[in-house]
Amino acid sequence: MNIQLKEVNPLVSYRGKVPSDWLDYNGHMNVSYYMRVFCDATDQFLVFFGADPAYRDRTKCSTFVVENHVNYIRELHHNSRMRVETRLLGFDHKKLSYHHSLYNDDEGYLAATSEWISVHVDLENRSSCPMAEELLDNLEKILELQRSLPLPLHIGRSVMSWGD
Repeated sequence: MNIQLKEVNPLVSYRGKVPSDWLDYNGHMNVSYYMRVFCDATDQFLVFFGADPAYRDRTKCSTFVVENHVNYIRELHHNSRMRVETRLLGFDHKKLSYHHSLYNDDEGYLAATSEWISVHVDLENRSSCPMAEELLDNLEKILELQRSLPLPLHIGRSVMSWGD
């Protein structure tokens, strides 16, 4: 796979429009659909670096999400055009961390962010296992090409706790 700078700066992993049936009783996109958008972006990111259905069929391996955090920043409304940009934050032989930024493409504002951690898994014994070299090579290329980008918002945040 020959990954190019123009493909990863930014790496657009989702485009779509908010349909009317995604709206909640407040008249904006329901939180469950933000997660759907981020899940679809994750699937496209996996395909981009080679963890696609052919890889799963050939290796009997995939990735499982083990953690994610979503920050809702601004509302999205009916027919808002959306774009998700994905940034690889890091990886090792069994796991990867990445970040999605969801934009309103009509007005250009950041609507939400989501940080994810996924683990590479052997689907037959359902346990973590090392990624194939081809995936590691692709992830290294993406990381190198995105290294000069500023870090996205909300990396490493946790849910706020209320003190006494």
